[in-house]
Amino acid sequence: MESILWFFHTSGGSELLGVLWRPILVGLVLYYSAYATIFARLLWNYARWGRSDKPLDTRPLPPALAVLPTLLRAPRHLAGLQKAIRSMVENGYRGELVVCASIDDANEAPDLVRELDRWIANLTTPANVTVLVARCPVRRGKAMAIHAAVQKVMRLAGRGRLPTPAVFFNMDADSDLGDDALNRLATRLTTPGRVFGQRPMIVGANVCVPRRHYWTGWRGFFTVRGQLALQVAREYMTSISLPRNNFGLIPGNGVSGALYCTWTQLMLDGPRYAALATQLGVGDWVRWWLGRGAPSPYAADLEPRPEAMTGPGDDTWVALLAMAARWRDGRIDLSLPPTPFHALVDSVRTFFVRPIAFDPHAVVNTATPTTFRGLFKQRRRWNSSRIWGLQRLFWSMCFRWSVGAVSFLKVGLVVATHGLVLAGLLLLPLAQRPSGWLALLALLLVLQVTIRTGATTLAMLQVGGLRSQWHKLLAVPLSGPYHLVFNAVTGLVGVAQDLLLFGVNTHFAPEETLKRTGTGRVALLYRCRRAFLLAVHSVRYGGIPLGSFWFGFHETPWTPSGYAGWTDPNAAEPPVRPPQRPAQRKAPSSRRRPTRPRPERTAPRLPVPAAAARLAWSPQPPAAAASGEFRAPGH
Repeated sequence: MESILWFFHTSGGSELLGVLWRPILVGLVLYYSAYATIFARLLWNYARWGRSDKPLDTRPLPPALAVLPTLLRAPRHLAGLQKAIRSMVENGYRGELVVCASIDDANEAPDLVRELDRWIANLTTPANVTVLVARCPVRRGKAMAIHAAVQKVMRLAGRGRLPTPAVFFNMDADSDLGDDALNRLATRLTTPGRVFGQRPMIVGANVCVPRRHYWTGWRGFFTVRGQLALQVAREYMTSISLPRNNFGLIPGNGVSGALYCTWTQLMLDGPRYAALATQLGVGDWVRWWLGRGAPSPYAADLEPRPEAMTGPGDDTWVALLAMAARWRDGRIDLSLPPTPFHALVDSVRTFFVRPIAFDPHAVVNTATPTTFRGLFKQRRRWNSSRIWGLQRLFWSMCFRWSVGAVSFLKVGLVVATHGLVLAGLLLLPLAQRPSGWLALLALLLVLQVTIRTGATTLAMLQVGGLRSQWHKLLAVPLSGPYHLVFNAVTGLVGVAQDLLLFGVNTHFAPEETLKRTGTGRVALLYRCRRAFLLAVHSVRYGGIPLGSFWFGFHETPWTPSGYAGWTDPNAAEPPVRPPQRPAQRKAPSSRRRPTRPRPERTAPRLPVPAAAARLAWSPQPPAAAASGEFRAPGH
């Protein structure tokens, strides 16, 4: 550490650039490697069809299920859900479509749920569209609301009341669809690739912020709210949508939860894979290396665990699940590679046959936070979801290298890049020659403005919206500070909280669901505090044996679950349970009170006919009736 500080103190910008230009160049190439392919494809489309996208296929599509999970808390939530349902109904899907609004914690606002039922009953829909409502009576989390909707529709399909859906859509309840968005996603999902003939496992949509949200004129442009909305709108195009084309050197491992399309079978098998992923351990991994095979998610004794699909966002889990799935004999298979050699071959194959696809013209419009606090909280949750997924699926990634290698590489690249930028800014005052550092920062600023201007222009050309969305170019000059605060800082804060402190509480799922996941968080400070308190209690009271639970997260006779009181302050429990002392009997007093003679009580005898009649209507068996335990009829 002293040598690093000395280097920053004595070096100028040129010396630092001479040391770091190679890793910086490698990072830029890895991150922006897909842009050349996107530009070439765009030129090809314009040359062949005279437009940015090829004509849409009009063939019929398989039956589909579209789920809109939501917490219905206020009338504005109901209005947003109704708008999203109407957007689904009117999108013109070319096949049977079931739209299911899944209400999490439905008992919290029964009046709004009843109003939703009345609205759906009076809703005019096309002949191929069915709209219904699924309910989770108590709060269980977004992933569990999706699972409840899938189970309800499959039960109705099993009874012949609905078509069995082959395609699954998930859309946020505060979003609305662009033209033909469902048809584009389903067409891309069901179309085999030209080279290898494989269909993708999941297709992501192009998430956009509507113009009315980010541009209200020049007066709004010079406000904090207007600047945040404009920055987010530009960022969605270049950071969320453009890299999702999945043409880069590093395969993509994410989709947006605003709208994605996958196979219904993947959602049905997901709970089994989640149960296996949370039960794997080092022993299974060692046996796998010794040639004893890998555990199967389809084992008969494996109980599905849909709660384990819960996290800071369902999109992170579903994307990793799609990367782990493979096609075998026309069916989706989530089995782990039987040997390390198969895992190696599979990871090489994934580089060429990528299970995650993207359609830039399947547009979904969504809202975004426009306050500093709300946006910071959202980005911290997004960045911490990566750590959550790595920690929860760590051992399954040790079997499925194609998922683990990409996930760890992307997290490491983001953390290293952002950490380098923040370290340079924090150590700038220590430099003896600050002019050289300022020259380096100016050079990097010009570079990032140039790259982001080109990326923003490319993203607008990709959807043919340069004339209507040119306002987003106005966000480029301040995109550097925006990225530093809402991506670099939030990412490092989220990583530090999840790894080193007490975890990031996103409130996306209640405690009971989180306990059922079978996993905890890394949260090193939480674990160290628990071990310290256990040591104190052990010294003071005794009776606490040594074990891994000292640094663990799960519930034991001496410790509650690490989620106790995490999302509900009223249910908070101490990190270490107080010792259970045996109840002590009170010592008898030496003074003896004089006892008074009690009159002997004798129960009046019933006449034999009356007693026989009572036995006749008594619901108890004769033995209970003979003991005098009689109850009146109906009690």
